[in-house]
Amino acid sequence: MKIIRETLSICPECKQQINATVFEQDDTIYLKKTCPEHGEFEDVLANNSKYYLWRRNYHHDSKETVQDPEVTFNNGPYSSYGGKFDLKGCPYDCGICENHKSATCICLIDVTNRCNLKCPICFANANVTGFVVEPTMEELRAIMEHFRGTKPMPPVAIQLSGGEPTVREDLPDIIKMAAKLGFTHRMITTNGLKFTDIDYLKEIIDAGMNATYMQWDSVTDPDVYKQTRGKDLLEKKMKIVENMRELGYRDLALVPTIARGVNDQEVGPILDFAVQNQDVVSCIIYQPISLCGRITREEVRRMRYNASDLFADIDKHTNNIFNGRFYPIPTLSNFVKLVTWFEGQEAFEMTSHEDCGFATIGVVEVDPKDRMKNKLHSIDEYFDVDKFVQSADTVWEFLKKNNLEHKPEIFKKLLGITSTGEKIGSFLDGISHTLLRKGMKYGLYASAIRNLKLTELIANPNKIRNFFNTIQKLGNIIRDPRWDAAANFLRDQALLVSCMHFQDAYNIDTERVSRCLVHYGYYDRELKRVFRVPFCTMNTIHRERVERKNAQYQEQKIPVEIITPQ
Repeated sequence: MKIIRETLSICPECKQQINATVFEQDDTIYLKKTCPEHGEFEDVLANNSKYYLWRRNYHHDSKETVQDPEVTFNNGPYSSYGGKFDLKGCPYDCGICENHKSATCICLIDVTNRCNLKCPICFANANVTGFVVEPTMEELRAIMEHFRGTKPMPPVAIQLSGGEPTVREDLPDIIKMAAKLGFTHRMITTNGLKFTDIDYLKEIIDAGMNATYMQWDSVTDPDVYKQTRGKDLLEKKMKIVENMRELGYRDLALVPTIARGVNDQEVGPILDFAVQNQDVVSCIIYQPISLCGRITREEVRRMRYNASDLFADIDKHTNNIFNGRFYPIPTLSNFVKLVTWFEGQEAFEMTSHEDCGFATIGVVEVDPKDRMKNKLHSIDEYFDVDKFVQSADTVWEFLKKNNLEHKPEIFKKLLGITSTGEKIGSFLDGISHTLLRKGMKYGLYASAIRNLKLTELIANPNKIRNFFNTIQKLGNIIRDPRWDAAANFLRDQALLVSCMHFQDAYNIDTERVSRCLVHYGYYDRELKRVFRVPFCTMNTIHRERVERKNAQYQEQKIPVEIITPQ
């Protein structure tokens, strides 16, 4: 046994904080912990230790740590309001405390817990809890304004979730409000059933939805939906894709929840479907299922399907196109900050823990006559990703070390004897900083060209068209680093293949929690203030307490009802 690191976790039974060890044994990575009352727990984090250790090379510490914590460590609302005695510290203190190590990347708001399905695997459903909690427009505005006001790096991405957000009649107004408050990337997490109505879909797109995260558990087997969602939804899902195609909408993300023995056989077919429909589908976000409730140790071992299992299934299905190279989220952390700095755009944080999320880019070779014959390639066939990332890291670290990211005041100080001289000096400082940004930008573009795999292209001339298309889109991102440019990269002959491996009570790791980028926002109706809560702690620890308390203050009593989809 080789110990990799020590961390903190919780007991799945009593939720008490306990020590945990991450270790390697027989090419497998485990998390092991012992509760004095409930005994030992062991879970598999990865079935491929080589890959697990490789991704640790992409660890990034954020330079943009939280400057405006909402709670003090060891004194969060859980401890003060109904929590079990001595449940203090991480992961109980949430909101965000001073020990959180990454700024928010995505503001996630549950706009309702009502839903038009009753999914057996869902944890956020009024049909399960027996009560409705639904923030008012004023509360939603307070949450959004709170996130947009956070320092040092307010999020520009918002995700409206639930429950099912489309059951709210005022969803278009919520989306428009998010846009006005500065959220440039506006995602809707949905089962999509109301999007079978093309007029309603158009209304939501026109309101400002520019990414759709759609529940998508199978493309071949109706019985999968009966197990995961309670009824056959396959035909409706296909109808939604056709509606999006008719409207020219190209920002659909397929979000399959993968459960071992239920739909892990669908991993490959879902990927094929995305490739065949790349004119509508921009990415896949596989989500291995989180294990909720009390289950035996044997059931945990039998049911656990983790990221390494997913990547093995993808590689097997594609004949090793990606060869296990699914990059952790922080891989592009410095690149994102650098390209947004070039043009003075708002940056966003990507320094999550390297165990949280992973992605790679597939390049789609489109058959102009028959999209069913589209072929998938890996970005690594065209481009040396590692060397390019190292170049971006080197440049950004140089800027930070020498304090060059902000406009200097050299000329302003030299000429600032008079007010006129100060203005001239400030103007010259601005010009010099603009020239620095332009020079760095074209230096990074040159680095991208240097890291192309030209010998591979010469040996395979049929890849040349995809090659030029890919490098042109990468250049567009460097030249104009807005969300639209990033989205366009995935809209044409490209596909983001990714995984978010959320935690549960069996594998929760406070080191991962402290670097979480996806923060639930909620308005506490008793304390009359907004809190941000890391995604996995919300769903593992805080959700029931938060929703039950807020439901008591729900002014408009909304009946719990299952809205049967037509």
